[in-house]
Amino acid sequence: RASFERLMLTDVDGVELDVRRTADDVLAVRHDPHAPDGRLVSATCLAELPADTLTLEQVLDICAGRLVNIEIKSFPQDPDHRADERVTDLVVELLAVRGWRDRVIVSSFGPACLARVRELAPQIPCAVLLYYPADPDEVLDAVVAGGHRIVHPYEPHVDDRFMEAARRRELEVNAWTVRDDQATIDRLVALGVDGIITGSPERVRH
Repeated sequence: RASFERLMLTDVDGVELDVRRTADDVLAVRHDPHAPDGRLVSATCLAELPADTLTLEQVLDICAGRLVNIEIKSFPQDPDHRADERVTDLVVELLAVRGWRDRVIVSSFGPACLARVRELAPQIPCAVLLYYPADPDEVLDAVVAGGHRIVHPYEPHVDDRFMEAARRRELEVNAWTVRDDQATIDRLVALGVDGIITGSPERVRH
């Protein structure tokens, strides 16, 4: 909670978080697939997770008015992946119950997850997360074919060729980082990315 509340005191454009489904069908804001005791989050009830675990609804309330990038952890390589996209359905249901008042982007590494969002609620902006290096034209053609207008690539793979290919397709590019050193940030700014998903927002703002 403290991390989200701290960010709300800054001038960042938005926040990014990861969502997983618990055994009792609650949307828990957690990055890792396993609970501290080794069980999968999807096999653990919310009450059995660490006491500081927030639900997606709680974070949306804290961050009201800001853009919230909801990364849904639903892709085949994830250990608690379900082919029926139950976690995706729950995210869309929650946003609907809240009257679509939240400013959100839904992102995922899973094409089926994003296709499900577009099927259920095409008004929700979806962003395709990219990790592995690939030919920019090939991978961005797939993004466009999926009906998406936003791409979130891993920063080492963002270069002049990638940006040129993205601009030709009129795609928004928000690069995500692991290394947040000044040289990395300066390089992304010089390339003209639209946004930077970072653990060092103060450095990026500077």
